[in-house]
Amino acid sequence: PLTLEGAVTLEQFDASGDVDSRKAMLLPVDGLLRSFPAVQLTDELARRFLHGQRLPLGKEGVPVPEQTGRVRVYRSSDGALLGTGLLQEYAILAPERLVSTAS
Repeated sequence: PLTLEGAVTLEQFDASGDVDSRKAMLLPVDGLLRSFPAVQLTDELARRFLHGQRLPLGKEGVPVPEQTGRVRVYRSSDGALLGTGLLQEYAILAPERLVSTAS
């Protein structure tokens, strides 16, 4: 869970000066998703996921979290967050919210 420990005010952020200092103050984009299990997809499966296709993870040889429900989804080759998905019965991964990616 997020807490105010380590939080900074806008004034502190503005006063930090250079870009590197400001970047160090920011949480990673997936910081709020850490409570969800992670799923790592190959490049081909990531492409299909980003096109909205449901994926049979067990059939594709992808390690599957034990419980069904919301998961965070990454491309294994570069660690990019692709979005969130719903892990359904029979290890079917359905895209839920997708993150815009450059590739």
